[in-house]
Amino acid sequence: MPKVTINDRTVEVEAGTNVIDAGLKAGVLVPHYCYHPRLTVVGQCRMCLVEITDNGKKMPKLQTACSSYVTKDGWSVRTDTPEVAEAQKGMMEFFLINHPLDCPICDQAGECGLQDYSFKHGVAFSRFQYEDKRTYPGRERIPLGANVVLNMNRCIQCTRCIRFTEEVAGTGELGFFNRGARVEIGTFPGKELSNPLATCVVDICPVGALTSTRFRFAERVWYLDKKPSICTGCEVGCNITMEQRRGDIKRYKPRFNVEVNDYWMCDYGRSSFERYKKLPRLTSPRVRAEGGNGHAPVVSTGWSQALDAVHRGIAGAAGTGEIAFLGSGFLTTEEAFLFARLADLMGAKNRSVPVDLGPERTIPRYKRPPITGREAAPNRRGAELAGLAGGGDLLHGDGAARCAVLVVCDSDFGQAAYDPETVARLRRAKLLVVFGWSDSPLAQAADVALPVAHHGEKEGTFVNVEWRVQRFERAFPPTGQVRPALDVLSDLLSRFEAGWSQLSAATVFDRLASELPAFAGLSWHRLPATGAALHVPEAQPKLSDQGAETAREASQ
Repeated sequence: MPKVTINDRTVEVEAGTNVIDAGLKAGVLVPHYCYHPRLTVVGQCRMCLVEITDNGKKMPKLQTACSSYVTKDGWSVRTDTPEVAEAQKGMMEFFLINHPLDCPICDQAGECGLQDYSFKHGVAFSRFQYEDKRTYPGRERIPLGANVVLNMNRCIQCTRCIRFTEEVAGTGELGFFNRGARVEIGTFPGKELSNPLATCVVDICPVGALTSTRFRFAERVWYLDKKPSICTGCEVGCNITMEQRRGDIKRYKPRFNVEVNDYWMCDYGRSSFERYKKLPRLTSPRVRAEGGNGHAPVVSTGWSQALDAVHRGIAGAAGTGEIAFLGSGFLTTEEAFLFARLADLMGAKNRSVPVDLGPERTIPRYKRPPITGREAAPNRRGAELAGLAGGGDLLHGDGAARCAVLVVCDSDFGQAAYDPETVARLRRAKLLVVFGWSDSPLAQAADVALPVAHHGEKEGTFVNVEWRVQRFERAFPPTGQVRPALDVLSDLLSRFEAGWSQLSAATVFDRLASELPAFAGLSWHRLPATGAALHVPEAQPKLSDQGAETAREASQ
């Protein structure tokens, strides 16, 4: 591989790497607007001009770093010469001639490339003498589609959005219209920006010309706390950054992972956090008074009393009927592992992980086939590998009626949790215990309802459609009496067997990795940022029989 020296830092890169990417490898940021590593090179913003010397011979002009490719040894690149600095200042002066001074009301403020480069490479004055800037009357706050709004006065004509719709989304809704100083971005007649990846154009826009209707004026970005997480919209497992303020999730943004979702995520996934705001929250433990006949009133209680009620109910169920566990594809692998251990202690053979099916969600990837998922849950595979696979049909027929104890691991496991007929069937169990964050009809019908943390309030791992285990972090702590499911299960398991108290996601993952062949050799603290492929036989079923039946029912 050729070696290149950038600002006296020598790095080895693959042949054909451009100077911008080579600079990143050397720790040198070459400023740029129009270049994106997944889009074709157009070299039109001219912000990335650098000085290149080829084996001692200096090139006569400054070169665009995005279109200069390292193919041999002997290149020396400078980004800090007076000539380069003067060129950057000149380009910034051109960009700012017509750009409106509306940073105080612009959603991009705080993460704007124009702001950043103005401080680093601009000047504090302008030689532009004309009073009237170029404007686009009637082209402000224009909805290009349901999820993206255009403010044309802020556009710097980098064409990233146009190239994205043509080359990545493959839909080509956007184009350049008019010529010269009047050129503008827009949708072609009869079209709107409505492809499944439409909001990605907001992510790649370097200024505030394209903004998201979902996040528009929602929050100033410098107030947001950001944590790496995983999208729960489907089984693809897109890497995201969860951005929130004081426990209020404001947006999901795609987080780069070349192995999974590259730089992208779908618009459906971006909206999946909204259910935490729309659905009622289960906020305190509830226990049904006077036994579990399904008609006695439920009362709020403390955690100790609620877990004691579960322990008494399970201990007294011996010989009175089946014990069953209804899992969920929204459980972390660690939660599913502890539920499975509880099922083992109870001798429960009836276990299943039902999931809903939705439309195919497809994410394109660089030099790899796109990744596609239909299951409307992120971790059915991880839950089944952890021990919740197998068993009968609890959502259909009279399976629940034969249960002395039915433990539902998630009150929001799918649409069935909100279906009156399904809830009535599950309610036929003598003792119905429901864990969950949502106060769904199923949680309201439970004899014992235990409020546990949702996705943003816990940490753990998910296993995606390609059997890749990925880790995510807790974005904020749960409020009130809500507890992480791992804490609750630790307390409950300790009532049956010693050695289960004070468990964390890290200790549970390391324990399951030592016991489950698919996770062999992995550990929580050494899990790569891109995730790790599991040792799963090719014959592993795509979907458990129970899960497939539930999925078919949900998709009809």
